[in-house]
Amino acid sequence: MNEPWHGSVWTEAGQVRSLLEWPAGADDRLAPDDCFARLRARRRGADAASFLAVAMPRYEAVLWAARGVYDLVRQPDADAMATVTAWLRDPSEVRRRDAEAIARTMRTPTPERLCAWAAFMAGGSVAPEGSAPFLAPRDATGRFAAAAVILAAAPHGDAGLDAVLDAGARMAETMECAA
Repeated sequence: MNEPWHGSVWTEAGQVRSLLEWPAGADDRLAPDDCFARLRARRRGADAASFLAVAMPRYEAVLWAARGVYDLVRQPDADAMATVTAWLRDPSEVRRRDAEAIARTMRTPTPERLCAWAAFMAGGSVAPEGSAPFLAPRDATGRFAAAAVILAAAPHGDAGLDAVLDAGARMAETMECAA
């Protein structure tokens, strides 16, 4: 049996599924950890990654994605990952904007670039500096984090995605409530 996710602000899977714009379903009243376990049991790994990343607090979603990139990408882009790691150590506005800048310089959709976008979307305005503030959608960080781990795991097949999902589940089980 799974440990409950005490760090998630969501009490029902339907809350997370709604953010993902998934149709209502029989699993909506389940606890998020139970829905995640069902997705995995049904071999819906990409959906499980998306669900987990959106269910996690934003900081933890970026941390999970960064760890996945480091574990699965043979030679991750050093500049991008140094920027993401700097934000994880100091999640300040300056570091968040640094993540945006590095993501904008990268031209291909790599796991590292998606991880940098996840960090940028994790808080504060996403509008250009000096413009009226505009917040990212609540699910943006999770969507970028999930895309980063899915793309990082792709060359490793199901085993790679299972490994990163296992790591994410352990993280979710030990998170403190962020609300």
